[in-house]
Amino acid sequence: MQTAIPPHAANNLWQQHLYLNLLDEVHPFDEPHRFRKLNQAYTGENTFWATPSPEPDLDDDFWQAVAGQLDQPQIRQAAQQLAAAIVAYEPQPERLIFVAILRAGVPIAKWLCQMLPGSVAAAISLFVGIGIDRAALARLQADFPERKIIFVDGWTGRGGVARELAKLGVGPLAVLNDPWGWADFSGCQEDIFCPSACFTGLATLGFSRTFFVDQDSFFAAYRFPTAYTRKELVSAWCEAGPTEIAATQPCHSKERFQQKTELRLHSNEVCRALINAAPRTLFFADDAQYVGEHFSLLLRLAEQRKVPVQYEQHFLRDVRTRAACSLEIAK
Repeated sequence: MQTAIPPHAANNLWQQHLYLNLLDEVHPFDEPHRFRKLNQAYTGENTFWATPSPEPDLDDDFWQAVAGQLDQPQIRQAAQQLAAAIVAYEPQPERLIFVAILRAGVPIAKWLCQMLPGSVAAAISLFVGIGIDRAALARLQADFPERKIIFVDGWTGRGGVARELAKLGVGPLAVLNDPWGWADFSGCQEDIFCPSACFTGLATLGFSRTFFVDQDSFFAAYRFPTAYTRKELVSAWCEAGPTEIAATQPCHSKERFQQKTELRLHSNEVCRALINAAPRTLFFADDAQYVGEHFSLLLRLAEQRKVPVQYEQHFLRDVRTRAACSLEIAK
């Protein structure tokens, strides 16, 4: 019988209930056959989710740069406003369980638990096309029958996660920022870059991106050697988080903006593409100076991936984003 990894297990850096099946340890760079190619993009074939994305080999300088940006007033304020919106929905945190979507929801759920004592957090997987890990969700609901579920992700892009949850008739969904208005709760609706978008499974979880096995099993993940784990980065994120909620919640637009585009949109989604895929070109709506001040980590990743950058791309305003990228897709 599959069981969740408990919060205080040795390999559980975030102290959340982890609903996944951890497989044998693999090396993140020496066994490429276990991971999909960088230019293999999701095209609607769910076999895509049967193999995890590869991990980037990021050096100490990069992680020091990430650590230097964790303490951001804008991000803290958004988190506080998100917590305020959640309290307006459920005033008793001890009745809540935050179900974080692996991976981006995990750091946000951690901050929410710090601000809302009595709440707890768990993490499960969701893939567009396949949906939520139903075996894990069923076990979680059985483990916490008295708790009200709020799904937590880092941010929204074009609404993929929100639509998958809606298909199952579950929710609500809470995210840090929500430029297109797809979440039920958000801290802001601006394209603000959150440095936790840089967190990889290798550095901050100790296991790979999860992958689909079958309908009756938890989604699986490969363990990684502990030498690659950056525990100090996880600790720094937790320490940077707020402990009190905002006095008022933000005004959340009920409009769900929709526009078809092949581009990966919004700075946090662009960051994930730079980590897990092979972008062809990186676009910014602003000039080079603004981008250097606000999106320096994206520029670092683009340099590592040798992705060309174009500034002052004003067409991005039409899709409500400051950053976007096109992807290299295998033929």
